[in-house]
Amino acid sequence: MAHRSRSSGSREVIRSVPLTLDGADEPGFKRLIAYWRSKHRGDKLPARRDIEPADLKPILAQMLLVDVLREPLDFRYRLAGTLSYDIFGYDLTGKRVREVEPAEWAQAVWESLATIVRTRDPQYVRLDFETPEGNRRSYRVLRLPLAEDGETVDCIMLLSDFGLDAHEFRAHLDAVYGKQD
Repeated sequence: MAHRSRSSGSREVIRSVPLTLDGADEPGFKRLIAYWRSKHRGDKLPARRDIEPADLKPILAQMLLVDVLREPLDFRYRLAGTLSYDIFGYDLTGKRVREVEPAEWAQAVWESLATIVRTRDPQYVRLDFETPEGNRRSYRVLRLPLAEDGETVDCIMLLSDFGLDAHEFRAHLDAVYGKQD
């Protein structure tokens, strides 16, 4: 099901199109999916402790780890790859997802993460948007659940392909939501 995020002026901001994990064709995505699957313990999800950053060195700059907080449900960035800085202009590490600007974007990310916690299913989506200059762009993001006990999602590993055009994506967010200070 596609998720459409809109600004208060009803202009479509980002359209999220679900993709299948087996449809991942970019090498970084393929690598992370294969790695995540290799860390499964039977039908149990891998734990955060099963993930060795050295194994993922070529894609670390594009990765994020998000801790799942309970009572109430919330999410905090445990680790944010350096390319996320190009989009947000600061290190996301330690911030709660809803603290990130723009708020509507943060809420859409929060809702996607909450779905993963509820379903335990990975997400691989294409984010479609139009730049202020009228250029259509698509970026993909992969979100993979991790669980210390193999069942209860307590961390989510993300990989995005914003890296090459991070500034263009940031300009889009600023144009739609207003420049963030």
